[in-house]
Amino acid sequence: MNELAFPLKELTTYLEAFKLRFRRQRKVESNITASDALKETFEQKIKPNLDAIEQRRVDFNDKFKKRRRLVNLKILPLSVIVALLLVALGADGSYFSIIVITFFIGTGWAYKPALDYIHFYKRKVLPLIVKMYGDFNYSLNASFTKDEIKKWALTPHFDYLKTEDSISGSVDNIGFEFSEVLLERGGKNGRSISFQGCVVVLTMPFSFDSHTIVKQDLGKLANWLTKASKSTKKVALENVAFEKVFEVFSTDQVLARYILSPVMMEQLLTLYALFVKNVNASKLECEFIDNKAVFFISYRENLIEPAWITQSAFELNSLPLIEKEIALLMSISKQLNLDLMALRKASRMNA
Repeated sequence: MNELAFPLKELTTYLEAFKLRFRRQRKVESNITASDALKETFEQKIKPNLDAIEQRRVDFNDKFKKRRRLVNLKILPLSVIVALLLVALGADGSYFSIIVITFFIGTGWAYKPALDYIHFYKRKVLPLIVKMYGDFNYSLNASFTKDEIKKWALTPHFDYLKTEDSISGSVDNIGFEFSEVLLERGGKNGRSISFQGCVVVLTMPFSFDSHTIVKQDLGKLANWLTKASKSTKKVALENVAFEKVFEVFSTDQVLARYILSPVMMEQLLTLYALFVKNVNASKLECEFIDNKAVFFISYRENLIEPAWITQSAFELNSLPLIEKEIALLMSISKQLNLDLMALRKASRMNA
């Protein structure tokens, strides 16, 4: 079993490296400036490590350039010659697949050093940046498993789970975990995307004593096709602007209104607008169950990415953007904190 897991993990890594060929250029927003906290963190904690980071970048970049040159100038042309010779000697056209296979494998192999540099940079720099926001930790992958994420009502059907860039910690006694998530389902024609974006889990110091689901309002037909669990019933709320964007279902109408107070509904609308503006989010949905508030936010952007491998580690133009994106993620917990803590008091009063 372990022998099978190892090559599968290697194959997944090379596939991730292959994708870098099409999303390798980091977007840069020149109008974003670093905060005073980031400047201080850079001077005191990041800058002393830059010499070592830059040396590793140079090593990875040299390997990347050599591999890419070898693939583009020798391996790919050779695969074309072999395929043409085989067809000329009477083989059928299926042998042209040699070119496609060589392109996929060769590109993944060539871009592997670039992927290694991205992971190295993140392990060295991002833990220092997330500490600016409190007691937070960074890791390349999330802690929640395939079985855990399947328990949530908002999770679409999927067969494959990939997580990236996990930030976890606590804010005012509320547990916080963020991770970018890709869910895919298998089919006759290969994999298709069920969900792409991020999942944020807030672990509360109390139970909600109900199951409340906030779904995007997709119109009558789409709402019916994606309706919530039969154990929940639709909740009517008085915020017209909120009901234009969201549909709410709950096992307890009274507790649902405690959770979705007028302040909370305004906060959710604000969060949705922030993610639409900053990462082109297409959907924000959440559910409150047991002691957890779970958020699914759909977008295609790839957040928290360092500058490309060809840029010196001393060129820090991507750091302010990374800071902005992390601050956006942290805003979920901070934005909802006061109202959720008020809910805890209400729950105690009704206990």
